[in-house]
Amino acid sequence: MKRSAASHCAAILLAGGILVSLGGAAVLAQTPTDQPPVAPQVVPTSPAPTVGVAPTAPQFRPTPVPLPVVIEAGSGRLIQLPAPAASVMAADPRIARVQPASPTSLFVMAVAPGRTTIIATADDGSPVAEYDITVRPGRGVLAPQPPPPGPLEQIFGRDRREAEPLRPAAVESAIRRSHRGMAGVRVTTAGPNVLVLNGTVANAADAHRAETIARSFAGDDREVINNLELLSSIQVNVRVRVAEISRDITRGLGFNWQAFGRAGEFVLGLRTGQSAGQVIDAIFRPGLDPSLSVAPSILGLGVTGNRYDINAIIDALAQDRLISILAEPNLTAQSGETASFLAGGEFPVPVSGATSSGAVTVSIEFKQFGVSLAFVPTVLGPDRLNLRIRPEVSELSETGAVNLPLAGGVVRIPGLTVRRAETTVELGSGQSFAIAGLLQRRTAQSDQGIIGLAEIPVLGALFRSDRFQRGETELVIIVTPYLVRPVSDPRQLAAPTDGFRPAVDLDRLLFQRQIARGVAMPPLRGRPDAGFILE
Repeated sequence: MKRSAASHCAAILLAGGILVSLGGAAVLAQTPTDQPPVAPQVVPTSPAPTVGVAPTAPQFRPTPVPLPVVIEAGSGRLIQLPAPAASVMAADPRIARVQPASPTSLFVMAVAPGRTTIIATADDGSPVAEYDITVRPGRGVLAPQPPPPGPLEQIFGRDRREAEPLRPAAVESAIRRSHRGMAGVRVTTAGPNVLVLNGTVANAADAHRAETIARSFAGDDREVINNLELLSSIQVNVRVRVAEISRDITRGLGFNWQAFGRAGEFVLGLRTGQSAGQVIDAIFRPGLDPSLSVAPSILGLGVTGNRYDINAIIDALAQDRLISILAEPNLTAQSGETASFLAGGEFPVPVSGATSSGAVTVSIEFKQFGVSLAFVPTVLGPDRLNLRIRPEVSELSETGAVNLPLAGGVVRIPGLTVRRAETTVELGSGQSFAIAGLLQRRTAQSDQGIIGLAEIPVLGALFRSDRFQRGETELVIIVTPYLVRPVSDPRQLAAPTDGFRPAVDLDRLLFQRQIARGVAMPPLRGRPDAGFILE
């Protein structure tokens, strides 16, 4: 009797596909989904049956219960099968790949975090074993390999298996190693099945990444509570102190002589510090010229005789000027946003232009002056921030002023004296630093006199004018940033006008009071508030 080869067909229905095994080979039929399907990995463990050999009758095998296996990403695991297998399939080879080591053992290689299924079938297509593979990132603790199911378990299955206990230290270590900005994440437990994420992260993407890693450790039957705080929502208050003291000392001493001698028709005149026309005019109009006495520091003396006139103008100037500037602007901004501040004013500057027809037009532009501040804070951590700041102090000055002819007249445009600093620093909340300092001393001395006479020792001082000027400037800019939060109770904030009562006319005129009589000023409550509460 001639025997013919028989084909064997066994089908296993999986989530997302149907596995069909034909003579040791397998084909997967995927159901259509929204994403392109991933072909499962099918590996035969024994060759196909030879033609002419009748297959053995299929043996009864109970449906195996999926056994959980936990593997760390990048590692492998050797699994012992309860019976020889003809083919093995991995549902998602992107998570775990399988390689037969022998008919009764498999080598599973973890590729990426996730969950997949590995199924081993016998030569007749009946299932031998099924494994629920969980791949965890980082150094997770591997679950112990369950023993092979016994005869009763193969028939009735296992009612429940104890879950692996949560290990927050392993979860926290995996989260911190996943990204550089995860150092502020802390993981705790709120019960046997709840993981709690606390701490701070830079943005929402980092918070989602930390929660995803925690859920891969917790599994589907456990809860993850995300209490992470975003650093981008924290506000920064910057206090800038600008302190400047400028002192100018001017000393001047000069002699201006008008000497005229008469000898008949001959007239001899001497005058210093004036032009030739003024000298000639003074010769024919001898005497003290009142037009020279235009300054309060000028003193005129004169002696007049029948044949001579001697007049002296003594210029003695002593001037001291002390200027002190102290500004302390405060400004609050959100992390990553720009904030600016100006306490001063604007002055107009005419700008001429021309139209297409050639007509001249004049427009007005305004230039700012005063104390200004602009900064961009970036919070780096719970107590660390990066600050790009640009403080500036400017004032109107006659130095550098220009006269602009305009509409038949002259417009004088003042100059600006500017002290400006711009820098980027990194520091902690409440720490202060000086970003600019100016210690300047300038000295100027000018001499003016008659050539020859001014160089005479001792007496030469009567024929020259000396002017000495010295200036000293000290400027310091100190910056202190704070991490702040809004105030929920408005009563915690104080204004400078709280409790102020102006004096009535009688108290102000007779007693020079600025506050109403009988009204006491409220006591100070420590450092004045600036619209925020320090952490």
